[in-house]
Amino acid sequence: MARPDGDGHVILDGTWSYSSGSPYSTHYVGQTLRAPDKPEDPPGPLVLFVAPRSAWTLLDDWQGVLGLRGSGSHSIRFDEARIPAHFTREASLLDLPVEGGSHGAKLHGHPMYAGRAASFFHGELAALMIGTAYAAADEYARIIAERPLVLDPGRTRADLHDYQRHLGEALAAIRTADAALRATADDWMEACCDNVSGRAPFTTAVDNRLALVFVTAGRLAWDALQGILFRTAGSRHARDGARMQRYFRDAATIWSHLGPTMAEPLARRVGRDRLGLPSDDIPLIS
Repeated sequence: MARPDGDGHVILDGTWSYSSGSPYSTHYVGQTLRAPDKPEDPPGPLVLFVAPRSAWTLLDDWQGVLGLRGSGSHSIRFDEARIPAHFTREASLLDLPVEGGSHGAKLHGHPMYAGRAASFFHGELAALMIGTAYAAADEYARIIAERPLVLDPGRTRADLHDYQRHLGEALAAIRTADAALRATADDWMEACCDNVSGRAPFTTAVDNRLALVFVTAGRLAWDALQGILFRTAGSRHARDGARMQRYFRDAATIWSHLGPTMAEPLARRVGRDRLGLPSDDIPLIS
């Protein structure tokens, strides 16, 4: 939690899990709750904060996860760490208002820093999933080209219509996901530019719409990877050390991330936005 120190500082105390990139970063941007004034009271509102590397301890606990083992998503611990109060803000990163621009856009002279975080976050996950699916398709092409047929060893699986179809269907889905990712990334940047120029604000409704397309693109790539490529590559490629196994593990871990679980509430939000109904009351996380 974050506890005001009374002299322009805030005390952070606790452990933050899944702090991706923490082994390499110089700062940490996180969320917590404001500590209550009295121990028996409930915690206060969400607090967004940034803390320098000297304020926290990296825990060596990023082991045993199914995939994404190179993401450096260690836990970090704050032990009564003091940071300046102006390094904090009572706000949610997923719903930080940026209408009319932001301090970051003015500081860096680039509209990208005036975009909403939720849709950008989902775009990152979709890009990871789609890139992994492309890698799995490359590996699948290698596998079927090298795997001789049991009853006709002079030919390979690449000569069979079914495996050609499997690869073609997977590539079509992955490329469709890729096209959606790129087009929506362009839409996101256009929304940032419109926001800074004053043409149109980057509203929560825009954020919801873009985020849901990113999630859907990721699902297309995931379905192609696990439902076609991994399923038909053969169990020998599900062994430890096999590239296809690693791609599946990484993709499965992406799909188990908090982000894809927001698909259902995002879909409800987008539907309500289109119908002119309020949607801010639908939580993305619980």
